[in-house]
Amino acid sequence: MRRFSTVALTLAFAAICAFPLVSDAQKKPVKRRPAVKPTPTPTPDLKVEAGQVAEQIKNVSKFIYVYGKIVNGLELSEDQARQKQVSPAAAAKIRENKDALVTSIRNLRVGVENLARNFQNDSRLQIQYLKVAFAVDAAGDAEKLAAVGRYDEAGKSLVTLIERLTDAAIATR
Repeated sequence: MRRFSTVALTLAFAAICAFPLVSDAQKKPVKRRPAVKPTPTPTPDLKVEAGQVAEQIKNVSKFIYVYGKIVNGLELSEDQARQKQVSPAAAAKIRENKDALVTSIRNLRVGVENLARNFQNDSRLQIQYLKVAFAVDAAGDAEKLAAVGRYDEAGKSLVTLIERLTDAAIATR
């Protein structure tokens, strides 16, 4: 009996030692999948929109080019009108020129507002919309300042308008 228990014990020991080998042999090799690279989202083509912003920048830049000359003439004429050195007809012409200046600034503002409205309706352009909306604010400030004869400050607002439009153009890249 002792021999049987030694043989049984030896067989049990061999079975225990072989069990992990059998277990490992039954496992299927795991194939590693290649790492999934996220597909980059395509950058939207915003060339048309960038061109629209550039067009507004050109419009404002051309206006600023003549703005200084116009304002110098208006300031001189308004000073003469305050000192009663001009005829009533000349005073009316000065007022007409000032109104034309304010109307020109208003037209610039309307152009930028239309651009902002177009950008607002396009979900791809929300960042650009905000930048153009800030530009609209600068155009509105320039219009109000010119209407009350604060031409230097209105000119600075026009420069701010160009800066903000440039920021919008850069954001469309």
